Amino acid sequence: MKGLLFVAAATASCLASPEPVVMPSFGGVGPFEQTAQPVLLERCANPSCHGNAGRPLSLYAVRRHRKEARDNFAETPLTAEETAHNFGQTSAFLLGVERATDSLLLKKPRGDAHAGGAIFEDETEEAYVRLRAWCEEAVAARGIR
Repeated sequence: MKGLLFVAAATASCLASPEPVVMPSFGGVGPFEQTAQPVLLERCANPSCHGNAGRPLSLYAVRRHRKEARDNFAETPLTAEETAHNFGQTSAFLLGVERATDSLLLKKPRGDAHAGGAIFEDETEEAYVRLRAWCEEAVAARGIR
């Protein structure tokens, strides 16, 4: 009987809902929306690239891929849900890195194994500086330098 109770208890714990994965806030959506998102939408959200739901770092953008298919290519501003999606997708690239510059989010657009080639001419380009600044602030906000 003890063995049966143990199996029942073990089974019940397996059936319990797992703890949800909580993404770090990375300083919040506001700074992302003001600093990094405009760069990503201009440089990366093309339908043949990251403006495609099937790609890593899928991004919603005005006049491009949208959450609701009926809104694809619409001129309307992104919804809060679409911006939150972009924030989550982008933030995921900063998980597990000790320095922002170690992230693929900053390495790939410089041409490091990026199928689309270099997106930025060099690291001093204003758009790259803005993206890097957000990444550095986001990594610092979670307590890693």
